[in-house]
Amino acid sequence: MAQSYTTTGFNDRVIMVTGAASGIGAATVARLQEAGAKVVAIDRMPLSAPAALCIQMDVTSENEWIAAASQTVEQLDRIDGLVNCAGIIRMGAITDLSADDFRLSLQVNVEGPFLAMKHVLPVMYRQASGSIVNISSTAGIAGAAGAGGYCASKGAIRMLSKAAALEAIGNKSNVRVNSLHPAMTETPMVKDIVSQLGGDETIEDQMRALQPSGNFIPVKAVVDSILFLLSDASLFVNGTELIVDNGFTAQ
Repeated sequence: MAQSYTTTGFNDRVIMVTGAASGIGAATVARLQEAGAKVVAIDRMPLSAPAALCIQMDVTSENEWIAAASQTVEQLDRIDGLVNCAGIIRMGAITDLSADDFRLSLQVNVEGPFLAMKHVLPVMYRQASGSIVNISSTAGIAGAAGAGGYCASKGAIRMLSKAAALEAIGNKSNVRVNSLHPAMTETPMVKDIVSQLGGDETIEDQMRALQPSGNFIPVKAVVDSILFLLSDASLFVNGTELIVDNGFTAQ
């Protein structure tokens, strides 16, 4: 009974998920479909997973977001939820990180969710309902040496979510916006980080050792939290950050 929100209450709800081709996004799409939602899967890569609607697009393009929101409403009538999972990481000390990589981190990790909310929130306001979950990171709570661009972007999405939540409350819309902050999670991003740091197979072990449990967060734990924030079980959770880190930020 404690996890009923992960399996019920989503029948026919229309939920958009970015970064749907892999990692947390792909797992979220699968779980929402199991729960009966009509999922709009969004990614820059071709999508093969079944969904009510698949949109291949660049999340940093405002024109493509205008089209995606319009297409979703035209075909599925409404938008009940939005999960911004799409993200990148570019490793490097501040003295070494290129300005282009820093800008790219902000563009994908902050501007992407900003554009998504800009064009999805008006739909939710008209409905007077909706829930938005922006995937941030513990890097948006605590710093991480060698990941300045990522930390900056994840801290920004945390505060952007709070601003959006207050605007939604001001609109008396019953729309909620929250950020979710997982610690290092078992996704392809881990391999990407290891590769960027030189590919030494001991790097992943060192990353695990930074976690109090000695291990990464399972994807299922993150997806459970996403579904909680999308569900009616969290109707009064708004403008906050949900940290899923098994004690990482308590150190």
